[in-house]
Amino acid sequence: MVKGVGVGFRLDFVGQEELVRQHVDFLEYSQKRALEAVKAELGPFIGQVPIVVHSLNLSLGSIEAPADYRVEALKQTADLVDAPWVSEHLSYSRSGDMEIDNFIALPYTDEAIDVVVGHIVALKQTLGRPILLENVTHSFVWPGSVYTEGEFIRRVLEKADCGLLLDVTNLFLNAETIGYDPLSFLNAIPRDRVLQLHVAGHTEQNGELYDSHVGGIDPKVLALTEWVMNNTSCDAITIERDTDMESFEDVLQDLNLCRAIYNKYRNASAPAV
Repeated sequence: MVKGVGVGFRLDFVGQEELVRQHVDFLEYSQKRALEAVKAELGPFIGQVPIVVHSLNLSLGSIEAPADYRVEALKQTADLVDAPWVSEHLSYSRSGDMEIDNFIALPYTDEAIDVVVGHIVALKQTLGRPILLENVTHSFVWPGSVYTEGEFIRRVLEKADCGLLLDVTNLFLNAETIGYDPLSFLNAIPRDRVLQLHVAGHTEQNGELYDSHVGGIDPKVLALTEWVMNNTSCDAITIERDTDMESFEDVLQDLNLCRAIYNKYRNASAPAV
């Protein structure tokens, strides 16, 4: 399995393969391209550094099953890099033929649990690999919800027998926006199923908080990351960085902050810069 501190793959890393291999333990690749493009982008890294695959468009919370061509593309990429696991968001982003350019949180109901679990069971059979689900940001809770978010996630993970990709930044933003103690969420989820973390910088605009994946991780997010590493068996921290980056070197400061936390609670891996 993947262990250590990794970073989300960016095209900026191409040409900096040695620097990447020197400072990260794994890469996370977001599946959104055809196989030939994936081969071209990841070619220098395949077999050199472990790669996990992150899906963006299966919409596991939709009534309709994920599109076959998207599942096949995901399988091809996961097979190409021999991914230890594949992750997807616990949300929906499609209704019939209408695509929603966002990850919408689900109502916390038994009906939603049954829909998601059915899709995950089928997906695991097709991919032949472990599946991780990621918690998403949201600014409200659907009327009619009968569980808290943490309770809902616990039931999904246990019924589908899958792991959790805990996005610590998303948890922090939800707690700040809705107004709850993030530890209440962390105490509700099954700690033994937390296999990977996402951490990232965020922005505030007109009083709204956004998971914008900028540089600079909030100290409160780092504190929550420490809590998780101290209270779960999670062995993989991933830095998400989509902006404020022109080269791999731009992410090194955040990488070192997370590596210091990792090394504090786990065996040291690659040295800090």
